[in-house]
Amino acid sequence: MKKIIDTLHYKIRSRWLTFTHHKKQQRVRKKILSYYARHPSPDTEIQEAVTYLSKHPLTTFYGTFQEKYHAHDVPVFTDAANGLPYVMAEGKKLFFKRSHHKRTVQLLYNALRTEQDPDAPHCYIDPAFRIHKEDVLADVGCAEGYFSLLHIENLKHVYLFEQEREWVEALEATFAPWKEKVSIIPAFVSDQNNNGHISLDHYFLQLPEKPDFYKIDVEGAEGRVLQGMKKLLFEKPVKIALCTYHHQEDFEIFSRFFAQNGFSHRPNPGLMIYQNDLDHIVPPFFRKCLIKATNNHV
Repeated sequence: MKKIIDTLHYKIRSRWLTFTHHKKQQRVRKKILSYYARHPSPDTEIQEAVTYLSKHPLTTFYGTFQEKYHAHDVPVFTDAANGLPYVMAEGKKLFFKRSHHKRTVQLLYNALRTEQDPDAPHCYIDPAFRIHKEDVLADVGCAEGYFSLLHIENLKHVYLFEQEREWVEALEATFAPWKEKVSIIPAFVSDQNNNGHISLDHYFLQLPEKPDFYKIDVEGAEGRVLQGMKKLLFEKPVKIALCTYHHQEDFEIFSRFFAQNGFSHRPNPGLMIYQNDLDHIVPPFFRKCLIKATNNHV
């Protein structure tokens, strides 16, 4: 009976949250279109995003690439051995939190595969910026570990940094077949080394092999992660895929950071709307999603 009540409560709450978020999206869409009707932008990417938005509901990304993905198409399974929900991602089991309901898993996985579409502004790699065979990957803020799972067969080793305990349980299940080349670090990555926080410089100090590729997506703490890896930036050739959308000014700040440290860097094409910031969204509304940076001084 408790399970039935919990499921009913979840459905009611989910539908209410979906309804209120949809109403908020409608208000923000109207606000954006009204603003650019009065203040046309000379920026081509903004023009394209506004044109797309004028014909579609407000979503995170702007482009036809996302239209081939639908959450209701995602089959969700429950593992008989550990009880965790999972989906099949390119033939591999990708586990989610024990507390996640089927619909939540469908929505999360659909968002993951959408954002890693080759045409998405959130995609971490491209033909000129990719992971090579036998690379070492640091997945900083890995959550479910989808990006690492896509490349696990080619990696020499992967370091998964994720502080949330429920995600750690899911990660242990997902990467069990490759546990000999996977390290899971349950800590906040920062520029400090105390109270559950760790810097990348400190963590990798005693390890003989440093990462070749860093994927950094830490819910707005990207600046502190960079400050805590100053030594690693100059130790060997590296690639860094860094999220720049959690704060309006992040793209400009991190562009300056990489330029000042001798990195060549470029944004991913395209723009996005950060859905978690709709209550405080201001012009230009759209944000650059990701910087791809590499050093040329080693």
